[in-house]
Amino acid sequence: MAHVVVMPKLGNTVESCIIVKWNVTEGQEVNAETVLCEIETDKATMEVPAGVSGTVLKLLRVEGDDVPVLEPIVVVGEKGESVEAALKEAGYGAAGNGGAAKTDVAASPAAGEKATVAAPESAGEFQGASPRAKATAREAGLPLDAVGQGTGPGGRIIERDVKAVLEEAPKMTAAARGIMALNGLYEAGKKTGTGLGGRVTAADVAALSAGVGTAAGGTATVGAAAAAVQAHAEPTGAAATGADSLGPYTDTPIKSIRKIIAERMMLSLQSSAQLTFNASAPAGKLLELRARLKNSDPALGLSGITVGDLVGFAAIHVVAKYPRINAHAIDNTIRSYSHVHLGLAVDTPRGLMVPVVKNADTLSLREFSEESKRLAKGCLEGTINPDSLSGATFTATNLGALGIESFTPILNSPETGILGVDCIMPRPTAASVEADGQPQFEMRIGFSLTVDHRIVDGADAARFLKDLSNYIANIDVAVLA
Repeated sequence: MAHVVVMPKLGNTVESCIIVKWNVTEGQEVNAETVLCEIETDKATMEVPAGVSGTVLKLLRVEGDDVPVLEPIVVVGEKGESVEAALKEAGYGAAGNGGAAKTDVAASPAAGEKATVAAPESAGEFQGASPRAKATAREAGLPLDAVGQGTGPGGRIIERDVKAVLEEAPKMTAAARGIMALNGLYEAGKKTGTGLGGRVTAADVAALSAGVGTAAGGTATVGAAAAAVQAHAEPTGAAATGADSLGPYTDTPIKSIRKIIAERMMLSLQSSAQLTFNASAPAGKLLELRARLKNSDPALGLSGITVGDLVGFAAIHVVAKYPRINAHAIDNTIRSYSHVHLGLAVDTPRGLMVPVVKNADTLSLREFSEESKRLAKGCLEGTINPDSLSGATFTATNLGALGIESFTPILNSPETGILGVDCIMPRPTAASVEADGQPQFEMRIGFSLTVDHRIVDGADAARFLKDLSNYIANIDVAVLA
């Protein structure tokens, strides 16, 4: 019987994957190790092996398709076998994009697991939503019943369903979005407001609220909201760009991981009150310890420890004392964590990735260094497990190696703090001037701490940086504690 290869489930946090490239064509002979296609989540790139030997009977998806996990993507079997029969046997409907709902199908060998999902009772019945879908909808003020039927297993609403609806929504300022959410208003058409770039502003919402019809309880209806937005918002004309007069150019679509990064950065800035504090610490002991470790006996496993490892290790033990910085802001709740799960920003050819060192506060310096390097290597090679890219309670991002003296890190929502590590450079000391009238200098390392000012007071942020500075200034002793 022909074998149905499905989109593998690459981790508990992955709901769908994009088919980046097909490596086979219909009619091609393959074996179990043949890589059928390359797939991409919002965090990593993986390969899907055939798992069986045979002929590629049917490619069910095309490059660029965003396919829910455990949905069929290709059928492999003997020449002449029925694709439709194979899909039906596996619990799917006819061949082609979409197919029927799955009832009981084994994942491909790459996934190594089996899932059973009940089909929805009816197309219009609400089948629930994934945690990521709920979070995305909540942040945007979007009622889940406005999403309609989901594309996840059993009709479940997944994150991409919410994003698809939001793409059709008007662009709104943060204030307008808050008002819309509070009043239960939502509008799904492409409309514009009076704000910058056609964004719907709080004033637009106020004007809308003054003239909309209401449902029971005084809540404005979606239809009335749509009419009011249309009435109070003038469409913006297309401005002449003069692109043809600027010479040759290249357009690069914002998609895949870059699109996800862009969306999350905007959402982070719109949903929190971010404020950055800058400070520096004496780096003399830090550089001395790094030199000693580099020249230590390789058998000790310490020679590969970097300045970044030492700073990260220091940050872990300092943030553990600040429950509002080692925390998540969830709705109206501050969730403080007992352990520190440190996110480490890694620059990769595909974009910024943030693997997480779980329970980092329980690791020794050597263990922390080894785990950090293992995760970074996985990001650079595209082999990182997607589950390793979520769950941080605090993040550190290091631009010191690039000579950056100060910057403004953006929070990795829902975290309440992120530490930017700046370069080490000579700075004048506060000590008295030398006898010859020349100022004294010392090597210092800079830090840029961004916090959610709704949760973290400025004084606590300042105390954090002071404690971190003291730890770094005495790191040769501190790491022994």
